[in-house]
Amino acid sequence: MDLQIFKNHLLKYLSNDEINNLIESFDKEENHSLIINPKKINIDKLEKYFPNLENHPFIKNVYYFNKSNELGKHFLFDNGAYYIMDASSLLISHFLKLEDNVNILDMCSAPGGKSISLALKNPNINIISNDLSFKRLLEMEKNIERLGLSNITLINNDFKNVFQYYKNSFDIIVLDAPCSGSGMFRKNDLVKEDWSLNKVLSLAKTQKELIEYAYYMLKNGGLLVYSTCSFSYEENEEVLISILNNHDDLKLIDLPHIDGEYRSKNFKEAIHLFPNLYKGEGFFLSFIRKSNNENNKTFKIKNIKPKQYLSNYTLNFNNEIISKNKIYNTNNTIDLSHFNVIKYGLEIGEINKNIFTPSFHLAHYLDSTNSIKLNEEEKNQYIHGDTLINKNNLKSGYYIVSYDGINLGFVKATNNQLKNFYPKGLRH
Repeated sequence: MDLQIFKNHLLKYLSNDEINNLIESFDKEENHSLIINPKKINIDKLEKYFPNLENHPFIKNVYYFNKSNELGKHFLFDNGAYYIMDASSLLISHFLKLEDNVNILDMCSAPGGKSISLALKNPNINIISNDLSFKRLLEMEKNIERLGLSNITLINNDFKNVFQYYKNSFDIIVLDAPCSGSGMFRKNDLVKEDWSLNKVLSLAKTQKELIEYAYYMLKNGGLLVYSTCSFSYEENEEVLISILNNHDDLKLIDLPHIDGEYRSKNFKEAIHLFPNLYKGEGFFLSFIRKSNNENNKTFKIKNIKPKQYLSNYTLNFNNEIISKNKIYNTNNTIDLSHFNVIKYGLEIGEINKNIFTPSFHLAHYLDSTNSIKLNEEEKNQYIHGDTLINKNNLKSGYYIVSYDGINLGFVKATNNQLKNFYPKGLRH
């Protein structure tokens, strides 16, 4: 990165002193934060394992932690008790009012933090999460399964090929646009080395294309969230100027004021977060309302009659979809026929040769009420991948095992053994 070019390009909206203070913060350690999954754990239980967590000053269920605690390597993380993400991007779910049954499109979602925080805030909304990278979507799928979230559908699409089929379809669209990543300089030295003004200008062009697709897919009366992890005026304010000039039915919404924010003089409705002012990494956030002057499309999915796949658990599902031998339940109400769908909401299990195998995702969606409680030694054996002893003489079938009130996954009782179905990628 050419530091002088970086400084000069920020003069579009920052003073020299503001730029120098921002750059000084790049050499300081990044902040680390998590959001609790309230379905699985509360702060009192989490503090038994990690006693030095620090409350976020105003976002519910969000805590800062010291990197040395290695929360990303703990069995609680592997089993969805919390999700690690930057406190800056959590402002999206914090500010949004999420009524039941709203349809949300997250256009560039992987690895999934924004969709996850929205789903945790209200499990009764419908989120369709897209990413161009199939590999990143697979990682997002693992995160969703661990957390036991049932209301996120994953798709893998380029919107230039499909946006015309979904005009006026979504109540809320989140566009956390691909950007030059200057807000991530403290987290990733490679991003810092790779930064250039040409990269900024090239990505600004992409951002202006994506926000146009978002406009057409947004319902009249709907809300568009535009954000980046960039400090560049070209990727933030100039993208807003472009979309607002192109469409006179859009209006920038004034976001609530928070401690540590920065607002540029000509765009006082939107928020910049700088790491020298706010305890998080660099972020830009804006909300745009589309006027309500036309009727909107509505879609309904075809229901499949629910079946009872597991004798040991009551599964009250009524919107089942079967795709490629996998059984899903979804609260989606959008016609998905033009999307390349990777995952339809909650994966219940898989059928091969008429044999049903329940999913890891299902184990983490259900609560621990009817689970087999393991002691610490048994928990360690299970997450290591070992076969357990059927000491309770359970009849043949699938059972969920848990530790400290948190479901770990399924076992299959056969004679005197409990066959382990904990995912191989999580075993340690």
